[in-house]
This record gives sequence, structure tokens and C-alpha cells, in this order.
Amino acid sequence: MKKYLLTLVSISAAGGALAQSSLTMFGVVDAAVTYTQGSGAGAAHKTQLSNSGNMFSRLGFRGTEDLGGGYSANFWLEMGLQNDSALGFPSNSNNQASGNGTAGVLSFNRRSTVSLASAFGEVRLGRDYVPAFWNTAIFDPFGTGGGIGANQIYFSGLGGLVAPTGTRASNSIGYLLPASLGGFYGQVMYAMGENDSNSLLPNTLVSNRHDGDHTGARFGYQSGGLNIALATGRTRYASGDLRVTNLGAAYTFAPSLMNLKLTSELYKESKGSTDATGALIGLQLPIGPGEIKASYARYWLEPAGALLKPTSSKLAIGYVHNLSKRTALYATVARIGNSNGAAAALSGAITARNRASSGTEFGMRHMF
Repeated sequence: MKKYLLTLVSISAAGGALAQSSLTMFGVVDAAVTYTQGSGAGAAHKTQLSNSGNMFSRLGFRGTEDLGGGYSANFWLEMGLQNDSALGFPSNSNNQASGNGTAGVLSFNRRSTVSLASAFGEVRLGRDYVPAFWNTAIFDPFGTGGGIGANQIYFSGLGGLVAPTGTRASNSIGYLLPASLGGFYGQVMYAMGENDSNSLLPNTLVSNRHDGDHTGARFGYQSGGLNIALATGRTRYASGDLRVTNLGAAYTFAPSLMNLKLTSELYKESKGSTDATGALIGLQLPIGPGEIKASYARYWLEPAGALLKPTSSKLAIGYVHNLSKRTALYATVARIGNSNGAAAALSGAITARNRASSGTEFGMRHMF
């Protein structure tokens, strides 16, 4: 009788496991030797073993269950890794600076969502990428990876890594259009700062109940070699709202032209009394088992009442050599020039105002 009961329990457990259509563990481990230098008074250079030079290192789990009738339930848990030091990244509890957590702790900071999908689209709940982030990630040949080729607009901006919602938002409710719309795609999002209804700014009678609330949308069209998308987002902060709008476009030529892909992005943002604008052009050119990447980006601040607009320009050229479908070696060189008081520098370096910063990077990336 005991054996019979154990058999029934085993069969029941197996049936429950089979109901899960798929469960995937995935990740990226990426490390590089990076040298960056600045110029001018007080300049500094650095040699380091860095991570995420080609793709952000990560570890994740995702799964889907077929509910029948065209419906599916999905989850996605993904954490960022600093594999050069075995550290993780903090998350954010309320889309405000005060909720950044503890640096170095492993958390599912990159994405933590559960969703219901059907022929009518997907409703997604949890911590997720904001719509405006996707244009920067998709239309820059180097993406938003942490290497020296990384997007100058994204890393220098008022948004980007500066604001808690520059890349992701916690406490979000999102909707994604279905894939069967003849090339049209889109995403809308609302994320909550989760403040008490009677909360006030310190030493004031001004309510901050909406501090950290985020709204965003992205709509695009892809057909043949053309891909174009417009995105916008707004985060309400007590210190001043952050608004981001960007337009990205790419065109991939026919295989007879070696699948050359040309990309571009226009970027506009504002926070308080400061506006900022950026523009980028780039290319991706497959060569045998590898790919050449290049981009030129220009970013400038527009402080209210200022006569000069601090401006930085970045040129990056890289090559990725695929040893297999999952493993690649890569090399990148980059240079940032500054004017009108700007002092942007490549990661690890310090440069004087109106001077340049340059660097080289050699690394290896493995996906699993």
C-alpha cells in the first residue's frame, strides 16, 4: 500500500511538472582587460579587469505555462553580475534614490516579472525595462553594455544611469502589443513610487505622494530591413520631473551587401531647469565569423540661462570574433572629446575640462 501511494505521489508530481511548458536557466559571463586614460591637469588613468564589455553579465530564470485557448502564464527573474569581483547590483523599491538598496548584494535587479499573454498582447507586472530604454539598447551598435564602447548619450544623460528609472522601473504595470500586427509593435507602462497618500516633503506642506511615479510608451514599425521606433517617458520627482524622448531607426541592407546595418538615434531629456540633447549614428558590418561595430555620439547640456553648452563627443570602434554561437572574443577602442566645460571620461579615467579621454579593451564573452 505504501508503494502504491508513493507511486501515485510520483505520478502526480510528474503531471504537475509537465504542465510547465518550459523552464530555462540562462546567463552571460563577460570579462575584459580595460585601460582608460584622461588628459590635462588632475588627469588619471586606470588599468582594470572589468565586466560586461560586450554584454552585461547576468544570471536568469524564465518560464512559461500553456493555459490553453491561446493564453500563457510567464515569469522572468534576472540578476546582474559583476563577475570580476563576484558582486551583484542593488535594486530599487520605490523608483527614488532612497530605495537603491545595498551595492554588491545579489538581487533580481534587471527584471522580475510575472505576466499573462494571449493573442491580444501581454500584461506584465513587476520590475521591468522602461519603454524609452529599448531605443537606446537596440539602435546603438554597442548597446548599453558597460564597456568603453557603451552609449555616450545613455551614460552621460540626466536620465540613463543617473535616475532610478533611466533603465528600469519597480512596481510597474505594463502592456505589450501582440506580434501579429503587420510589423507594428508597442509598449506602455505605469510604475508607482508607492508613497503614502498623506506623505509630505521634509519641512513643507507639499505632498510627495507621486514622487517616483513613472509613465512611458514606445511604438514602432519593423518590416524588411527597416526598424523605426519613438519612445517617451516621464518620472515625477519632488526635485523636478525627468522627461525623456528618443527616436531610433535602423536599416539592414540585403545579404548581397553583407548585411550592413546602419543605425541612428535622437535623444532629448529635461530635468528641472536643465535640458539635454544627444544624437548618434552607427554601423554593424558582419565579416566572416565576426562583426565590426562603430558609432559616433554627441551629447550636450543646455542649462537655463547658460551661455555655453557643455558638449562631449564619443567615437568608438570595435570588433567581435565569434568562436561559436555562444562564445566570442572582442576588442574596442574609444575616445571622448570635450568642449564648453564638459569633462566626460571613459570608465575609470579622470580628465580635465575641455580635454579628451581614450581607452582600449580586450575581452571574452560567453552565453549559456
